[in-house]
Amino acid sequence: MRKQKLPLKIKLDLFSSSQNYARVQGGELVEYFKCESGVLNQGDALQEVKKLPDKSVNCVITSPPYWQLRDYGFPEQWGLEPTFEEFLEHLWSLMDEIWRVLRDDGTVFINLGDTYSTQSGSMGINRWVDPKNPIATNTAFRQTPVINIKDKCLLLIPHRFGIGCIDRGWIMRNDIIWAKRNGMPESCRDRFSKKHEYFFFMVKSQKYYFDLDGIKTPYAGNLDRWGGNMVRGDYNSKTKQFAIGERAGRNMRPDPNGKNPGSVSDFWDIPTKPSKKKHYATFNTQLIDKPIIAGCPEGGIILDPFNGTGTTTLRAEQLRRKWIGIDGSEESCEMAKEGIEHEREQLKMDF
Repeated sequence: MRKQKLPLKIKLDLFSSSQNYARVQGGELVEYFKCESGVLNQGDALQEVKKLPDKSVNCVITSPPYWQLRDYGFPEQWGLEPTFEEFLEHLWSLMDEIWRVLRDDGTVFINLGDTYSTQSGSMGINRWVDPKNPIATNTAFRQTPVINIKDKCLLLIPHRFGIGCIDRGWIMRNDIIWAKRNGMPESCRDRFSKKHEYFFFMVKSQKYYFDLDGIKTPYAGNLDRWGGNMVRGDYNSKTKQFAIGERAGRNMRPDPNGKNPGSVSDFWDIPTKPSKKKHYATFNTQLIDKPIIAGCPEGGIILDPFNGTGTTTLRAEQLRRKWIGIDGSEESCEMAKEGIEHEREQLKMDF
């Protein structure tokens, strides 16, 4: 059962002016950058989310650091907990705070990758550029041995996280598969290469904002293949199941707004998109577009508590949503700020 918490008496004056803030003030991290459409905070994800007002956010889109894979080089970073159980407890504590700040009709999209239990060698030292955060490149380290789980075992951290969220009252709407055809090759010889990650789509309430029409894929073929009419039963030539649908007078014509995205709506075949410019978003924007457009109305507020170099906040800016980005790394915050400033300058030039 969810614990009741006292309301926070912190007023957040978002998006009032465009200015840079001192990075450290009185020993505490404060707002890094603010403009009319959003704010970047440098600080711990959980502590910064605690400062947000109740039910103030429309949508959360984020990708927490994966457990024991990268050292991002700043104090108290997430993902370096000694055990994956502690890592999960950390994430669930954040999800409890996200529940508080999320509107009742809000949506949450969490991208989470998995980790193998390994006790032989270091994790991921392959001169690889992290597709979500170039700062983490070549900062891999030797993993802490996992207790009571055999070496080489996939830990199923995303699955454990998702089940824990359900136990806390979240409604799991989709476990979306993000297929990465161009994912980095792996040197292992005794298993298949892992080419996918998960996006968990969760909500608080059974009724929530979701704009499916905004992300539907246009049909390539002719919409009038049934003549454009409300078809009726020709039971001699149709299967019984199809005839039942016809007998009810159902319109068998395709939706003119398009089909659900992809051949299967919860399978996203979207390649990674590395960038040579660190200060621009490194995620393929197609991956972020779907949650932003479907999960947040224009003018609504999107929160990314692990903002990294700013993919979510930059795309939210471009798609006319307001945004809140949080990250513990000063270097990441600076890259995110530069991306937003560049976008706003481009917008001025267009007009």
